[in-house]
Amino acid sequence: MRRSTMMGSGIFSLATAIALPQAAMARMPASVPGQFAIPAGDLRQCISLYSRATGIQVVVAPGDVAGRRGAAVYGRVTPRAALIAMLRGTGLVPVMRGNLVVLRRQAPAARAIPVAAAALAASAPVQEAAVEGSGQAAGEDIVVTGLRRSLESAIAARRDATGLTDSIFAKDIAAFPDTNVAESIQRIPGVQITRDAGEGRQIAVRGLNADFTRVRLNGMEALATTGTTDQRGAVNRSRSFDFNIFASELFSRIDVAKARSPSLDEGGIAATVDLHTLRPFDNPGFHIVASAQAFWATRTDKVGPRAALVVSKTSDDGVWGALLSAAYSRRQVIEDGHQTLRWASGGWTPANVSTAIDPAIRARLNGTGPDRLFYPRTPRYFIFDHDQRRLGLTGAFQFRPSDALHVDLDVLYARLKSTRLEYFLDAQSFSRTDATGIRETTIRSLVTQGNDIVAAEFGNVDNRADNRRDRNDTRFHQIALTTTWKPTDRLTIDVLAGVEGSDYTVDTRTLQALTTNRDFAYDYRPNDRVPVMTYGFPLTDPSALRLDLYRPRINVVGNDYRIGKLNLAYRANDAVTVKGGATYTRYVFDTADFGQDVTAVRGRTVADLVHAKSPYMFGKALDLPAGAPREWLYVDFDKALPLVDPGRATLTRNRENDRRVKEEVLAGYAQLDLRGELAGMVVRGDAGVRVARTQTTATGAVVVGGVAQPVTFERQYTDWLPSANLVFELTPRLQLRASANRNITRPTLTSLTPGGQVQVNTRTVGVGNPDLEPFRADSLDIALEFYPSRDGFFAVGPFYKRIDSFITNRTTEQTYAASGYPIAFLGNQQVARPEDTFFFTQPVNGAGTSLKGVEVIAQQAFTFLPGALRHLGGIVNYTFTSSDTDYALTATTSVRRPLIGLSRHSANATLYYETPVYGGRVSANYRDRYLTAVPGANGNDIAGVNAATYVDASLFWNVTPRLTVTLEGVNLTNQAEDQFVDSSDRVSSYARSGRQLLAGIRWRM
Repeated sequence: MRRSTMMGSGIFSLATAIALPQAAMARMPASVPGQFAIPAGDLRQCISLYSRATGIQVVVAPGDVAGRRGAAVYGRVTPRAALIAMLRGTGLVPVMRGNLVVLRRQAPAARAIPVAAAALAASAPVQEAAVEGSGQAAGEDIVVTGLRRSLESAIAARRDATGLTDSIFAKDIAAFPDTNVAESIQRIPGVQITRDAGEGRQIAVRGLNADFTRVRLNGMEALATTGTTDQRGAVNRSRSFDFNIFASELFSRIDVAKARSPSLDEGGIAATVDLHTLRPFDNPGFHIVASAQAFWATRTDKVGPRAALVVSKTSDDGVWGALLSAAYSRRQVIEDGHQTLRWASGGWTPANVSTAIDPAIRARLNGTGPDRLFYPRTPRYFIFDHDQRRLGLTGAFQFRPSDALHVDLDVLYARLKSTRLEYFLDAQSFSRTDATGIRETTIRSLVTQGNDIVAAEFGNVDNRADNRRDRNDTRFHQIALTTTWKPTDRLTIDVLAGVEGSDYTVDTRTLQALTTNRDFAYDYRPNDRVPVMTYGFPLTDPSALRLDLYRPRINVVGNDYRIGKLNLAYRANDAVTVKGGATYTRYVFDTADFGQDVTAVRGRTVADLVHAKSPYMFGKALDLPAGAPREWLYVDFDKALPLVDPGRATLTRNRENDRRVKEEVLAGYAQLDLRGELAGMVVRGDAGVRVARTQTTATGAVVVGGVAQPVTFERQYTDWLPSANLVFELTPRLQLRASANRNITRPTLTSLTPGGQVQVNTRTVGVGNPDLEPFRADSLDIALEFYPSRDGFFAVGPFYKRIDSFITNRTTEQTYAASGYPIAFLGNQQVARPEDTFFFTQPVNGAGTSLKGVEVIAQQAFTFLPGALRHLGGIVNYTFTSSDTDYALTATTSVRRPLIGLSRHSANATLYYETPVYGGRVSANYRDRYLTAVPGANGNDIAGVNAATYVDASLFWNVTPRLTVTLEGVNLTNQAEDQFVDSSDRVSSYARSGRQLLAGIRWRM
């Protein structure tokens, strides 16, 4: 018979508190501070420990306490403050009934909740709780809703953690602080994001790019991939995680662990990100939450829907709970911009250069010295039209037959479908070094600044209208079963078993229309990011162009992941817990692509393929100089494809691009958790070692005798990874944290496979290296943290990493014909020719490097201010990171530059104002410039992305306790994405996507 049934009345008194003698209460009256040592855990157990420590009897309905977790309380504090601290985040409030404390559910209305006085109220000033530090006198109102509650929970989570962990909590069910998961994570110190289509896609932590961050979803490693434009990396075939696949409404909490314990999975030198989907016992009872928003981007006339629904139910006896959630959104974002696809030098025919140009300048055109002149390889305007549909479904079932057995089943399905239309108007000749390219181009006049040709007039230039449609489809699924069993009061056994998969397909259709030997001019002097370009033909006249090429292509990327995990924890006594466990994972990555160049359409008219009326006005989001064109011809793919490809051309599998990696990891760990006192202060921590054996089987294509042949390499290595974390509670509000660990990040998946991948558009070939060693790093973190109140937090934390054998890319420059790769890989040779210069890049284990920096954090709710100002609050954090490494240029030469993806400076600032009825916030995120390639190719020493500041804001109004109206704005300053090449800051790609607004309502039952 269950305990809840035996209680009969549905109200029970917890454990030994019922029969405690009055003498015990006298020894610890509510107004006198006492010593507490209550670990975070099941709320029933926490209340029992509280009652034993204070002699105060606490009663609560079984349905209200089941499934809830109490917060940790340690140190010398008052019973009142200890109880408030322990109940943080549970939704329960204490009410005095005679000599009893009765816990009741917080009222659903978003209003201030008075804390009961009586036996819990202090009649004289006392020391506040170490973890609570409410900063408010007894009887005052405590606001525990919305963003403020989310921030308080995050502060408490960081304080209670043994390792260095930052957290983000949902403001309520299906109400994450930002509309995008990556954009929420960027508020955490040291985290920066990269964006795609105006929203966050991937993250970098402390200067290390997305490949160095391990992402787990419901305890399982997750790898979800999608694609983007060529300039942003195209198809994701690495270990980096694409956060834009998932709707933020599906998650309740995110943890970012920057310091590792032995029990934490290896693999993330930068950090481990844990994503937690919604579960019913997070909010016991019956709940229905629905939200609907309208999305609008300033560059488009369309309004897209965004909606979410959550239904959650827990049984009255707290034995089971079930939850279903769904989220759907559709968003259209249009980007305008300019690209050069790098700058290059040389290749001109001297006889084609006007004699009116200064001879000294003419001599520099084909120079090879430091004064040589650079020109944009492919100067072009572009429009990107992104149309995205995102669907997310989750299901969770939790079973609690007793305090000793908990079973959780989590199911997640996500799908991201997007259609991206890309329209380019480019001058093609400058990127081609053959007789029909730059060698026949004439130069009539030019203007130089430094080593750059910033303005010029040309003849015999081939101009191209390049039209491309990408249909991207990502499907992700996960099933995770977690069981926690406590056969005794001291022993806990956790078991996790799960499967997940991610399948990505992109169907690309490209139609290129060409006009040859035309006049062309550009001028970067009015705006060095978006020049004025003029063309020697009417841009909207279909008769001026002829179809040159039709290229269909399909890329496929598959990820399959399986895991089995066992964790044991034995609590020897209140000071020592022994832990151990083992994990087996199997991960399989596959990628392939299929394509064809259809030249039979060459010379065909385009009049029946283009939009009759231009659907776009170029430059609406740009600071476009006067004289730049506003429109050109755009292919209507719905109309054009049935005419150009009525029989659906047969696609050939490009075997040279086949990749497959199977990775099996068997890991185990031993860990000791300690807690005690040293020199009168509480010291807690953990120490131990993790061992991981990795076995990889990598298959790719190697060119043998001009033919791509599949070849397989196998490799195995073992790593011993010790770690230790200590927290010194110097005072009830001040603590010092220290962590040291060794960790690894395994090489990116495509870099492990043999062979190479030919990209004709960018004239690059990526060559793999199956003999790569993983990144190995020793890390040290120290943080001094001050908690003046439950809603205040200040910290400063230096960090240091020593990375052994940092993997860098060695780039060699040669003609394609000299490389030995099959000429057939170039297709019909209309985009690239055998005599064109290509850049061959191969990852190699380079010299080690060190990374160092410091994080500074200040967070405070201004409840100490008078009147309406007490509803204000602020968050500021700043991170400085520094690291240089040697990049191989050749087998014998190298250059020292900052790490790829490292921003020396990054900062976040948020100012919020929140009352029970209305409120809002404005947030700014700054990221310093960072590198994306060393060298930058074509004689450019580097490539990277310039600094950017994004400003977002949100407002809410609680019309009723159940109905909320919201308004959100993203990228309110229309920040541009500015990619560059060379230390001289030559523009490579410059784009603006405009501002984005979301207006909606939220209803809760």
